[in-house]
Parts: sequence; C-alpha cells; structure tokens
Amino acid sequence: MSGNIFTYQVIKDTTEHAVIKLTGLFDGSGQESNTARIAANTLYGALNANTVPGLLSDGGTALPYYGLNINRIWYDTACTGSVELFWQADTTKTLMFLNGNLEFDGNGNWTTLPNAAKNTANCNGNIGVNTLGMVANSSYTILLELRKENEYYQRGQFNEPAAFNYTPFSVRP
Repeated sequence: MSGNIFTYQVIKDTTEHAVIKLTGLFDGSGQESNTARIAANTLYGALNANTVPGLLSDGGTALPYYGLNINRIWYDTACTGSVELFWQADTTKTLMFLNGNLEFDGNGNWTTLPNAAKNTANCNGNIGVNTLGMVANSSYTILLELRKENEYYQRGQFNEPAAFNYTPFSVRP
C-alpha cells in the first residue's frame, strides 16, 4: 500500500436522514486531518441562500450553516491511537474520540447530539475527522446516522407544494 486510503460512502440520504460510512486505512505515513469529511451542504435537499427558495443542487449559493444532528453512531477502530470526530468552526468542538468498537443511538444509549459549535464563528455544519497515533495497518470504520434540521433541508415543499402546505384533514370544522 502506498499512502493512506480513505473512503466516504452515502448509504442513505433522504429529506430527513442520512447514513454515511467513513473508513480509513493507514500505512504509517501520517495522520488524517480533514475538516469537511462530511460536507453538510452536499447532502440531499440542502437549500440555497437565494431569495427564491430552491435546492442548492439546482444552483445558487450555499447557506452559511446546515444543521445536522447525530442520531446514531457505530464505529470499529483497529489502532493504538484514536479517531476524533468534530464539528467544524473557527474553534472546533470535539464530538467524540473513538477507540475500540461501540454503538450509540438515540433510542436509549444517549440523546441525539446537536452541533455544539452552532452559532460560533464559521460553523457550517460540517463534520471533520482527525486521527492521533495511527501507525501502519491502523484502520477505522464509522457509520453515522444524521438527522437533518428542517430549516436547512427540503422536506417535500418543492415536490408537491399544495399537499405539503395543506392543513391536516379533520372531520371537525
């Protein structure tokens, strides 16, 4: 192997959730330092900042921030060091350090983790990865289930506006 190898795989990306798999395999030549391993504005349904509502994928300018929350995380590391997940901002906020293997979820092990860097300078919603102490043959696999915040991602209002904005049906007036 020549050089470290990193992969990014989108397993699911809907209007409400995204499931992303990250991997890293190290040859001993250095560490990973990636401030946008998960770029929040590239996920499905990201809205643009133009005055006319629309999707960023259709053109326009990115919003300064896209809200993501971590609903579930599963990880497996084979290393003597650790993997740091963090929220990108001028002053990054560590999400957690990973070493070994474990699963956390919002169904009992913990509550959904919001972006701790929200409303700080240059926080854009991205999730970064730093590694510490990775040597040859060290590796990690991380699966993240992300919940998208409504105000930053499309929820169907552009697909069928009348049905999306229609009040709920009721037999009472």
